[in-house]
Amino acid sequence: MVLDKEFLGQLLLEKSLWWCFSLSETQKGFQASKALEEKIGTKITDYETFLSCLVPESRNQVVYKLDNAGRQIKKGERILIGFKVGDQITWLINELNLTEKKGVPVAYSTCLEVSEMHELEEKLIESHSQLIIDQLQAKEEMAKKETELLQQQYSEQTQFLAMLSHELRSPLMGMNSLISIIKDRSLKREPISGQLKVMRLTIDQLNFLINDILTFSQTEFNRIQLNPTVFALDEMADYVSHLTKSIASEKGIFVSFSLNSQTNCFYGDLVRISQVLVNLIVNAIKFTEFGGVFVEIKGSDKQLELHISDSGEGIAEAELGSIFKPFKQLESKGSMQYIGSGLGLAIVKTLVDLMGGTIEVESTKGVGTSFIVKLPTKPGTCAQVKKPKTVTEPIADLPRSRTCNFHVLIADDSVINREVLETFLHQLNCTVDQAQDGTQAWEKFQQGSYDFVFLDIQMPGLDGIQVCQKIRALPVNQKKKLKGIFALTAAHTEAEVELEGIKVDKSIFDEWLEKPASQDKIIHLLECTQHASNEVEKENEQALDIEMTDHFSQTIPEELKHLIPKFIENTADEIKHLRNEIEADNEKEVRKILHRLKGNMMLFNLDYMVQIVKKLEQLDNYDDKSNVYCMVGQVEKILNGLY
Repeated sequence: MVLDKEFLGQLLLEKSLWWCFSLSETQKGFQASKALEEKIGTKITDYETFLSCLVPESRNQVVYKLDNAGRQIKKGERILIGFKVGDQITWLINELNLTEKKGVPVAYSTCLEVSEMHELEEKLIESHSQLIIDQLQAKEEMAKKETELLQQQYSEQTQFLAMLSHELRSPLMGMNSLISIIKDRSLKREPISGQLKVMRLTIDQLNFLINDILTFSQTEFNRIQLNPTVFALDEMADYVSHLTKSIASEKGIFVSFSLNSQTNCFYGDLVRISQVLVNLIVNAIKFTEFGGVFVEIKGSDKQLELHISDSGEGIAEAELGSIFKPFKQLESKGSMQYIGSGLGLAIVKTLVDLMGGTIEVESTKGVGTSFIVKLPTKPGTCAQVKKPKTVTEPIADLPRSRTCNFHVLIADDSVINREVLETFLHQLNCTVDQAQDGTQAWEKFQQGSYDFVFLDIQMPGLDGIQVCQKIRALPVNQKKKLKGIFALTAAHTEAEVELEGIKVDKSIFDEWLEKPASQDKIIHLLECTQHASNEVEKENEQALDIEMTDHFSQTIPEELKHLIPKFIENTADEIKHLRNEIEADNEKEVRKILHRLKGNMMLFNLDYMVQIVKKLEQLDNYDDKSNVYCMVGQVEKILNGLY
């Protein structure tokens, strides 16, 4: 069957959704398809009826478009029109076009229903709007919580600053009064030992407070660093016991130390481990009125365990969860008269976490508290390994030699720091020279002969690190008497020093001291370093004696004896070159020089010198310059003996 085109066209016109409108001013007319009328449910006879079926926003849009059809309607332009059908709205996409019929302009539109799509779009828009509202509400809630948190932190820190102001001002005012009393009593030749004891206690307490504040500020800005070294366990225990003795003795309680370790030497951050131990001991002392504090240190191949127990007030179970929070201070009948920043345990927790350790606490109200700290570490190798000892007695002054008779150089741009340190050293019968800057220190060292050198890190001219590097680079015969070089710094971390533009190399110093350095610490350093220096010196002398004996007992090949002067001259030049390259951190060139030295020494059968050079070659790097220069110095001594 072949469909008639006219019939087909008529069928399409009847079934399609369309409308047209005459734009002539004199021949207004409107016509809609039957399908559109059925869709709307209304017979459309004229333009006004058509408009009455539209929702208000669509009506305004159509009127505007048709009134300005000549300028507004573009070919194929589409607009969305809504028709009211009962309580619902039918949405049609209308494609507008312009044409002419017998010279009369006509606007016509073909329509496509999109009600479901429009409804879906509205739901999406509504959902998106609700999502935005939910997000805004969530942000508002979060902002509210952050505001509350900031307010809480502000309140805590305000309280902390108020406490800090009181804690700093009270002892400082007390110190001022004590100075006046001491001055008056000294003029009257009355005893002042009691006042001096109180002043010492006050200074120790202020030091604890300031150290806590500095460490906490470093942790807040992630600037705290670990500096592991080899240390002796018993020496750390001695140092910590001396550091905490004033507070313990003032309260009339005892602190006992017990060491239980398979080895005495460990590799770890001595400063931070000591700080953890000191804070826990001081915390225990503060909350103990009767009895004492018991400290047990256990060492194994894998870790150190610090056990600190007290017979104090104990901590309520409800408070155990908050004791490691900063600015948190527990109520105590016995601790109000003692220094307390509310940072001690927070610092302990931070340092323990930083060192990869754990901390546990057990407490019974009215009975006491125990802290157990486990720190991963590993055994080290000390110059002389001593068997750990057990100390179980009240803290008291340990007997120490008060006569050292050393010649010491102090370099610091602060005259007060120099005078205090000189006073400590004079009490040990040391001879002391002072330098007010790094340049003057370097000049004095070259002119004099010193057992120990104390160098402030930040000084005008040459800084302490530069002076130390120059001293280390000197030939051994120009520093034969030197036993130790110590750094003095008010900064607690390398990052703080580097902020001043100073490149830090701690490895070149025998010890890194934070100001103020106590007299006990000075005594400890001089004795420890002197002992280690004597041991190294003794070993070196023995080795040199062996080498000299071997050298003169063996026969250097006859054909090479006439080359010995040339060998000595060449080796001296090579060693000078070697020192320069070590100082410049040129590892590749250092290894080349060592290879040449070893080959030449093997020709002359200088076995001991060869062994030293081989040890230098086997080093992973040459960062530990003090150790490297020590070995180079041994080669130089043997070389000098060949003349």
